[in-house]
Amino acid sequence: MALTSIFGGSSSSAQPKANTSTNDVKTQLKSQISQELAVANATELVNKVTENCFEKCLNAPYTTTQDNCVDQCLAKYMRSWNAISKAYIARIQQASVNGEI
Repeated sequence: MALTSIFGGSSSSAQPKANTSTNDVKTQLKSQISQELAVANATELVNKVTENCFEKCLNAPYTTTQDNCVDQCLAKYMRSWNAISKAYIARIQQASVNGEI
């Protein structure tokens, strides 16, 4: 996958071919949207971690004693992010099974 497709640009693989069926086009679009959502979610995670953990823990001048605060904050964010992601994926899968999507 090309970086241009990750960041919203077009790539030759993202363009539907003339011989593809409607279902193939839908599958390609769903895949593209999933990839773009994953990048957006990762970007949001990095932004929130930076905004909250580093602003909370790091004071000028930087000292190594602040490492523990950053480590704990990052670990907490990652645990929370993983729990929320698992719950969200489970709901999406359940909705898909129920035909709601």
